[in-house]
Amino acid sequence: MDADTKKAIAAGSSVLWSALLTVMKFIVGIVTGSLGILSEALHSALDMLAALGTYFAVKLAARPADAEHPYGHGRVESLTALAETLLLLITAGWVIMEAIERLTSDSAEALHVETNVWAFVVIIVSLVVDINRAAMLKRVAKETKSDALEADAAHFASDIWSSAAVLLGISGAAVAHMTLEGSWLNWLLLRADVLASLAVAVLILHICWELGCKSINNLMDKTDGESARTVRRLMAERMPAYPLQTLRVREVGNKAYIEMVVAVPRELHVDTAHDISEAIEELISAALPGAETAVHMHPKDAEPDSHEMLVRRIALTHRFGVHGLVLMQSEQGYTVFADLELPGNASLDSWHIAIQAFRKEVSLRLNADRVMVHVEPDLREIPAYATPVPDDWEQLVRQAMITSGAPLPTGISLYTAGNRRFCIITIPQECCLNVQESHERLTAINRKLRSELPAVARIIVVYE
Repeated sequence: MDADTKKAIAAGSSVLWSALLTVMKFIVGIVTGSLGILSEALHSALDMLAALGTYFAVKLAARPADAEHPYGHGRVESLTALAETLLLLITAGWVIMEAIERLTSDSAEALHVETNVWAFVVIIVSLVVDINRAAMLKRVAKETKSDALEADAAHFASDIWSSAAVLLGISGAAVAHMTLEGSWLNWLLLRADVLASLAVAVLILHICWELGCKSINNLMDKTDGESARTVRRLMAERMPAYPLQTLRVREVGNKAYIEMVVAVPRELHVDTAHDISEAIEELISAALPGAETAVHMHPKDAEPDSHEMLVRRIALTHRFGVHGLVLMQSEQGYTVFADLELPGNASLDSWHIAIQAFRKEVSLRLNADRVMVHVEPDLREIPAYATPVPDDWEQLVRQAMITSGAPLPTGISLYTAGNRRFCIITIPQECCLNVQESHERLTAINRKLRSELPAVARIIVVYE
């Protein structure tokens, strides 16, 4: 069942229950003369009118966007919620005026309440209905982000407390004759119904304030921040390479319209930029279903090289790679350490001058006190293998993966150039791991496979 159907069913049931309660309360209120019950009846009557407005509002809000309403018709729900707030405000004003008139009247008739079993029955039934309807409307309003249904839920929630206050009031009126006439307790119980109606009015005023503020904020496009916080968190966690510069979120009903500007490298090809933009939109749609996202990419300003990048550029100048880079400021001064990648078959003498030149250049450019290096064979080189590749190579790889306790591979690709061969094995992603844990995991799998498989190719295990 889609969100629009859920809203229509919830709004329709709200109309029916409001009508039933209104009729019951008016009949019992007129028979008993209870201001509390009559105020509840008027409250329910306005709730019924508001529920009718809500029903038609959710129907109109379900219409798709058109040329005149590019953001859809969802704002009608906020307008309906604001209208319901005004109706509640009128109700509270009438109850307060009537209560003051009765409290200040010298006539004993003004405070008389005819209590009977039906007065208690209608209030108890009202409480049961209000509790169930408020819970249902609140749940659907939260699922569909409907302002109109939220206003209806607030009405029924306020009815719970107001009905409880009226029940207390008519209970007081029912036992007032058991107390000593003229005592403070007798005075309080005789006015319990009127005081309960005042409590109802105060509660309605509080509801009016909350609903009015929310409706106006929605009409003024003031978001509650939840969707914006979700987008910021997703970009920080899943797209750290493309920092978010500006973000605007407009929420219309249960749909979010998102406009963002992200910073990207200037050198990015337009096709690559388009792919990144689509990836961002898919990421947000998964977290905020139905959201429409517009991504604008802004080229990053050129940034000065960090110390790490400067060391790598110097290494490339001398024609070797570098990894395992450590830069540390200690009591002994600024220290730089790097693993230099040189051809495995090269003599150290042939690279001695280049290594010393690298150390000197790093020391001068970074003002380092010590520059130390560790020389390793270039891991990018693929060695030659004399042993031919077995015909059942893929089966051997799969069996080795099972034996070593590794995940079953999603792909096995063998690349050859004469006797130089390497095999790339892809395994399912393990998103629960961080970068360090995933590196250790792949390294361990590589080590196990090398011990299980014949030495016919260099093996590299990567995530999909």
